[in-house]
Amino acid sequence: MEILDLLHPRDILLRDPAQAKRPLLGAIARQLSSRTGLSFVSVLSALLDREKLGATYIGQGIGLPHAMLERLREPAAVLAILQQPIPYHTPHEQSVDVVLGVVWPREGATDFLNALARFCRQRSQPQVLKKVRGAASAEEVLAHLSRPMDAAPLSIPGLSSLQPRAQAAERWGWR
Repeated sequence: MEILDLLHPRDILLRDPAQAKRPLLGAIARQLSSRTGLSFVSVLSALLDREKLGATYIGQGIGLPHAMLERLREPAAVLAILQQPIPYHTPHEQSVDVVLGVVWPREGATDFLNALARFCRQRSQPQVLKKVRGAASAEEVLAHLSRPMDAAPLSIPGLSSLQPRAQAAERWGWR
């Protein structure tokens, strides 16, 4: 399962006015609660408990509050694009303005970590974040996140291009 598959227009909090971390987590928990059927208090408590262990921040202004829950059947996610960056209590006192909140069934922890890693690698590119931050609607946010990456081709110093194995084997004398 991909995290992007969990996001629908109703799960995008565009231009959220939160000015601090706790109200932001409350808004995220409220939305996750409505999506999962779990109580607001249980979702907020789980997010706060996880954040007490250390802020989940990947850089470039992206926060990732998340929690693993026992009573959850299916994962859910909410993406908040803030009106302005807020302090996020990271070790280097970084601020965030894009926050992905996720709750996931505890028994699927490995799946969650893999899905989160894929989402972060693919969606934390500066050009994607610029478009997401400037989006005028939830649908536009999802469209930018869903587009194939505009990343430049892989460049390795000293190699003009990657060669098929047969050509490389011939060139380099591999058997």
